[in-house]
Amino acid sequence: MAEIKQSSDQFTSRWGLLCTVLGMAVGTGNIWRFPREVAAMRGGAFIIATFIAIIIWAVPLITAESIFGKKTRMANAGAFKVLLGDKFTWVGAFCGMCCIMIGAYYGVVLGWVMRYLYLIATGFLSQLSALPVSEGVELTTQTWNDFAMTATAENGAPSWGAVFWFWAAAIIAGLIIWRGVQGGVEKANKIMIPAVFILLIILVVRVAMLPGAGAGFEYMFHVNVNDFADPNVWLHAFTQAAWSTGAGWGMFHVFFVYSAKDEDVQLNAFTVAFGDTSAAMLAGMVVLPAVYALAPDPETAVKIMGSGNNGLTFINLTNLFAHTSGGTILAAFFFLALFSAALSSLIAMVELGCRNLMDMGFSRARGTLYTTLFFIVVGSFSAAHNNIFENQDMVWGVGLLIVGLFYWFGVWKYGTEKLWKEDVDPCSDIHVKWMWTCINLFPILFVAVFGWWVWQAATWYPGEWYKFWPITKYVYTPGVMIFEWVLVLVILYLLNNAMAKRLVHANKIED
Repeated sequence: MAEIKQSSDQFTSRWGLLCTVLGMAVGTGNIWRFPREVAAMRGGAFIIATFIAIIIWAVPLITAESIFGKKTRMANAGAFKVLLGDKFTWVGAFCGMCCIMIGAYYGVVLGWVMRYLYLIATGFLSQLSALPVSEGVELTTQTWNDFAMTATAENGAPSWGAVFWFWAAAIIAGLIIWRGVQGGVEKANKIMIPAVFILLIILVVRVAMLPGAGAGFEYMFHVNVNDFADPNVWLHAFTQAAWSTGAGWGMFHVFFVYSAKDEDVQLNAFTVAFGDTSAAMLAGMVVLPAVYALAPDPETAVKIMGSGNNGLTFINLTNLFAHTSGGTILAAFFFLALFSAALSSLIAMVELGCRNLMDMGFSRARGTLYTTLFFIVVGSFSAAHNNIFENQDMVWGVGLLIVGLFYWFGVWKYGTEKLWKEDVDPCSDIHVKWMWTCINLFPILFVAVFGWWVWQAATWYPGEWYKFWPITKYVYTPGVMIFEWVLVLVILYLLNNAMAKRLVHANKIED
């Protein structure tokens, strides 16, 4: 690895880079989404399908993003300008903007986690433990609704408590980015990512000791070969690979702007994808056995696993932890792991916005300030009203598939073989060409996964699938997704020339 001359905007080592990109990838999708998906898709077959999806979908896309960042030393908009020409600046800008829009509401989740860490620290679980399990569910439900769901009710007031905690989360992420790559991002992730794995391992060991936990492990790892014939298993597996690893989000791209010139992009992509899935597996080995061990009966366990991200984490798991020996410590460890995972992902999203502005000539301080303010202003609507949060999660979560398609287009237009010879193979320790050329399958996979999500959304609104206003009513319609995507795409297309003109400030890495 080439020596990197020290500056605040360059990684000091491969370990620092790996911790940072793992921090970006390991998030709430690992800790609360993956266990639910394993439960819904009947265990082992889904896990195997997810590992296959990682090879075919995630590793090639992560490699492509990494090349764009390392090769151009510019973030999303600037890289597409450099590699494809000025007229494609808007394409890269959309890739960046999609992730920025996710960051604007993702900080809300971090705020929720911070609030629950505060509740645990101030004795909330002691109140729960004094109640029967059924009454504990009522209390956790009421606590969650009063905190985050007030605006969902008819004439409900905005959730100001959730807004406050969201602001705190956004400011913490902004302060880390303001300190630069070495002093902020790298240093924070070197602490948080090992902490996530250590906390999850401790939780796995403790949960495995609970009576009845074996049923959860058995369900998770049982493989029914007939499940491989179910298209839903594969569609969910590819969705998990896309949303959990961060492949095609544009964030790997930004962090590889700061990598060494001979950084092994393919090995790093493989390492991060499997590291991310390892974190998800550990989370599954915590959540599923814990639910099966602590739920009063198997029917309740199934109901809990199907209660959604918020219902699983902030209502049911919180209550179950309160009703087991040492539950306060278990809950603290679980929410600390969730906090570290969510914060490490959020700072990557802030950095993405900041780096795109820096490429346009802004200082890191101003880029961080403007990105954080954007998050606070736009994300406050999601924090205040849960229906807006759900809408943004759907619109920009599915929008990430479009971003992946744009990265495939960039690779195809520049030359898949050319990028392999110039940027992947010369620095690779593994030289697995077929894994890189799997990116050629992306358009087919995109049609299947993207089409499935849009079709599924249409079935939720029979006769009204095309409607988009008000978004608090038409939360998930294809109409609202298309409206928001087209709005952002048109604005960026109109700003294309202005952006291209300003994008001249590439980050230089010295040997």
